[in-house]
Amino acid sequence: MKKEFSKFFVASLKRTAQNVSPLVRRKQKLQAEIAEREEELKSIQVQLDTYEAPIKEATGGYGTEDLVVRTVEVTDKVDKDGKPIKVTKWNLKYPETIVPVEETAEPKEPADEAPEAGTVEAPAETLEPETEAPTL
Repeated sequence: MKKEFSKFFVASLKRTAQNVSPLVRRKQKLQAEIAEREEELKSIQVQLDTYEAPIKEATGGYGTEDLVVRTVEVTDKVDKDGKPIKVTKWNLKYPETIVPVEETAEPKEPADEAPEAGTVEAPAETLEPETEAPTL
């Protein structure tokens, strides 16, 4: 089946193509950039998986993004240029255990002494008898 277009439709088609041409070029550039970024993302993910393999093995599959939060605190001190000095700290999200705490219906009894900041204690039932809690 062959379609024939009128000269008015062909003229309309050409005008529309001319009007959307910048958008089509922009779309093609963005698609190329997305493909490039996806390759970069895959490369970075391979590097992350390599670095975090021991952590994920010790924690049952949790990575650093799941267990640690980065906080930047502005101090009251300034450097030689007059800019405030910032301190970056890496804090555990779940200081009570190695893995994220599961919410239970029963409230947890408060401990007499709170563990020191940055220390990790694992409940005895989560560890295998032969293993010890990893130190951070």
